[in-house]
Amino acid sequence: MALEEKLRSMEISLTKVEERAKSNTKRIDEIDTILKENNNLIGAIKELAVETKYMRADLNETIQRLAKLENKEADKWDKFKWIALAGLITVFIGFIATEIGLQ
Repeated sequence: MALEEKLRSMEISLTKVEERAKSNTKRIDEIDTILKENNNLIGAIKELAVETKYMRADLNETIQRLAKLENKEADKWDKFKWIALAGLITVFIGFIATEIGLQ
């Protein structure tokens, strides 16, 4: 009987090990699927990072171009103010000169 009990005990243990192996295989397959999905997400995130980098470079270029345009208009306005001021000073000096009697 002892031999039969040992065989029965070993059979039960082997059955448990096989069930555990099946369970572990199923879990490994699920984890493998999850890892593949994560790898796909990581790839997509990398692509987004690269696209964001290029978009940032384009945005910086656009900002620089806009700043140049804004400065160009400001420069024109500054030049106009100085020309207008010089004209007013010239008229004022001319007026004073005619009042003093210079011709």
